[in-house]
Amino acid sequence: MSDSIVSSLNFATSQTYIYMGVPFIIGGVIGGLLNIIIFLSLQIYRQSSSAFYLTVVSIINIGQLLTGLLSYVLVNIVGIDWIESSVVLCKLRYTAFQACGIISPTCLCLVTIDQFLAISTRLRWQQWSNIKIAHRLLFASITFWLLYGIPYLFYYNPTVSPFTKITSCIITNAVYSKYNTTVHVPVFMFVLPLCITIIFGSLAYRSVRDLAHRTIPLVRRRHGIQLTVMVLVQIIFNAFATTPVFITRIVVSNVSFSNDPITAAQIRFAIALTTCIYYSYYAIPFYIYICVSDRFRKQLRYVIIDMHLNRWRRIKRNDIVPQIQIVSSNEIKDATTKGIELIQ
Repeated sequence: MSDSIVSSLNFATSQTYIYMGVPFIIGGVIGGLLNIIIFLSLQIYRQSSSAFYLTVVSIINIGQLLTGLLSYVLVNIVGIDWIESSVVLCKLRYTAFQACGIISPTCLCLVTIDQFLAISTRLRWQQWSNIKIAHRLLFASITFWLLYGIPYLFYYNPTVSPFTKITSCIITNAVYSKYNTTVHVPVFMFVLPLCITIIFGSLAYRSVRDLAHRTIPLVRRRHGIQLTVMVLVQIIFNAFATTPVFITRIVVSNVSFSNDPITAAQIRFAIALTTCIYYSYYAIPFYIYICVSDRFRKQLRYVIIDMHLNRWRRIKRNDIVPQIQIVSSNEIKDATTKGIELIQ
């Protein structure tokens, strides 16, 4: 009886990784690439420090999906995880995973702080929100976290479990493993980023409510409201997506469970479910943006269809039959007006 329960739970664990992981990977990579294309195509985003951070977040999120969730999916489809048994791949994969896992929330913290400064009523604070400072802060942050993650290259090693005889890539240094469990994961990856984003997100929300009563250019007002709403909704979603996995892992690492195979199978299923929910943090931002921002949806259509697809069609058509098209002044005026409205 217990063997059938354990078998059912193990099967449910495997299917959870596959049927939740595959859509998150495909949707997350596509959404991240579309975010990057939009943020890099429109001048109003290229000049925005907040959009610069969001661009980097999109890149990091793709990296996290490919270094983290993809391995869980492959091992449950193929049944063999070569990364876990290879010393080099083990070290590189988990080092990259930890780097992406801490850089992404750091960038989101910088976004909320920057957005608060950008729409602040104090001119001195507004001056701190600019693209040059964003470049420097991001470079310093990434450098710091990469140096911080160097010990992972030394302490992650493939280890064969004496009970299950399965090779797993784990931290072999007991002191650093304890630090990773009690400080790095709960504090740096969860509590601290969540507190910073909630505090500055709340301050930005209060400031954005006062934008209508302040004498500022309409374009800047609309852009500030758009980015603030996008970031605030993402913060709320991230809180719900990341909380379950951290609670589960902290409980599992700090509470002594019996050696009952059913309990162990239940724990593995809980970890699988909360892990997949956690990775929605990296897969869902683009879909949050298109749901909460009508301007972002228009900008998506403008960038993909008007800027890139139609341009590719014109180039393709001109390559086949070179021709000179006579366009009326009214058509030029209409197209120009439409483009300006969408990129502002």
